[in-house]
Amino acid sequence: MSVDLSYLTLEEAKESLCQHQYLQVPFSLPTNTIEEAVQAFFRFLQEPEDVKNHIDFNMSEKHRRGDVGLKRRNPDDHIYNDSKEFFHFHPEIFEKYSEFLKENPVVLDFMMKAQPIWKAGYETAYKILEKFEPEFPKTIDKIFGAKHPHVLLRFLNYHWVQSGKYLAKPHFDAGAFTLAIAESEPGLRMGADPASLRLVEHKEDHAMFFFSSNYQKVMDTQAIKPAWHDVIQLDETKIGKPYARWAVVLFIESFGVEALPRSETRKWYVPEGGDQESERRKTS
Repeated sequence: MSVDLSYLTLEEAKESLCQHQYLQVPFSLPTNTIEEAVQAFFRFLQEPEDVKNHIDFNMSEKHRRGDVGLKRRNPDDHIYNDSKEFFHFHPEIFEKYSEFLKENPVVLDFMMKAQPIWKAGYETAYKILEKFEPEFPKTIDKIFGAKHPHVLLRFLNYHWVQSGKYLAKPHFDAGAFTLAIAESEPGLRMGADPASLRLVEHKEDHAMFFFSSNYQKVMDTQAIKPAWHDVIQLDETKIGKPYARWAVVLFIESFGVEALPRSETRKWYVPEGGDQESERRKTS
């Protein structure tokens, strides 16, 4: 995929990020590339537990977006209360698990189908962040200067919950930047804070770039705010289906930095039935 963002100026990018908390950019891969990778992900999820969980390493102990492999969240886990499972892909998997992949064709097929999406996401993120380089020198080096840049592709399977309920609780992402590449259903809401959350229309053949909680480790600015966001269930017909929603997302983090605590990335989250406005005043 050739990434051409020559049409986009830094001022236009900043204006969109300031007004909407996200920037939509072209992201066009060959027909069915993403859908085939998602189907390979679901086939992977049918593999035995020992196979699914074999790939497991961390690219950095300092931040929570360095974990590669299959991860799960259950409704009873601490403050998340989400029901989902996801896989973090990075090309380093091919180096670390070459023999395992040869012996497990379903896993290898998933990795091979994930790789071109990761590459396209990497190149798109690079081109976007390159726009900021004149105003924020060393932005590119802080992200992409590592031997293995901490750029992870997440394949995400949300389990069904009651329509109108959260599929993903409100939060800031833990990394520096995020590129939302694809989703099977609408339901993503974004804003600067709880009061400004709005449903986002994900344009076809586009990805959505936004700042995440740790962006100031890369760019020293207060002008652009990270995107507070959640995912809600809108479609009641998903009752009884194998999944409520899938999504493909790229997480981008600077290397050698420490992540913010969950008290910051979830600072405005209030369990259902709580007083979100009073909580927002407390934690602002």
